[in-house]
Amino acid sequence: MTSPSPAPSPASHTWAIWLLVMVLFSVVVALVVIMLKEHSGSGLADVVPSGEAAFGSTMAVCLGVVSGIRELRSSR
Repeated sequence: MTSPSPAPSPASHTWAIWLLVMVLFSVVVALVVIMLKEHSGSGLADVVPSGEAAFGSTMAVCLGVVSGIRELRSSR
């Protein structure tokens, strides 16, 4: 008989929610960049890389901010 697995810690739930928020925020930023580039008359070959770069850079900034806040909290 197997024992039930322990419940995940609240910190893992919080991290998953924050990760979801960061991904959704990055998607919104990428979509705004894509819409602005398309509105300016750029072609698909120019629009897609701009959206990818916007998503990647926004995600990197979000992850950097979260890790910085975690470091500041742990140094107390």
